[in-house]
Amino acid sequence: MAGVAGPMLRDDRWGGTRFLLGLLVGGILGAAVLAVPFYLLATGVTAVLPEAVRVGLVIVVALGFGVADLRQRTPHVWRQVPQSLVRTLPPGSLGVVWGFDLALLFTTQKTTSFLWVALAALVLLSPAALPTTLVVVAVLAVLSMVALSIRKPTTTPIDEEKGRRWQDWQRIIRRWSGATLLVAAVAQASLLNWG
Repeated sequence: MAGVAGPMLRDDRWGGTRFLLGLLVGGILGAAVLAVPFYLLATGVTAVLPEAVRVGLVIVVALGFGVADLRQRTPHVWRQVPQSLVRTLPPGSLGVVWGFDLALLFTTQKTTSFLWVALAALVLLSPAALPTTLVVVAVLAVLSMVALSIRKPTTTPIDEEKGRRWQDWQRIIRRWSGATLLVAAVAQASLLNWG
């Protein structure tokens, strides 16, 4: 997104601003739509399963996704938001469509599994926090894009910064993510054994 918003802000500040505002609106709408089925699922799961089982499931999910990240196998759909829309939609509408698509979480590529573990933890342990958390995450994602776009409003791809390609950064980030998820899962499991 920063690769689109940055050049927009540089060439057409008002168009870039409309794109980022649209991204925010679309992100909030997409997160709200996603929150409904997951909230319903979460309330059903918490009514049926005891807390100890749900905590155990979160640990298993964290272990599984941690291993997936370490093996560079982060689960996601091999799809990005449609780039062709850049040429067919005005900036505000483009932002809304892309923001909505990204906020649905399951429709685009993911760098790490943190998102999946956090979603599982919300569903299994904190249904009441799920809707608000999804919306807050969507807003924070857009704000990070705003910061990146303002910081570097050029056409330089991210993968050319600091002499590393994006794929190299992705491997490093996934290793850290996988290790962090494994440590968190083991730490939580050890707390259960002592508690």
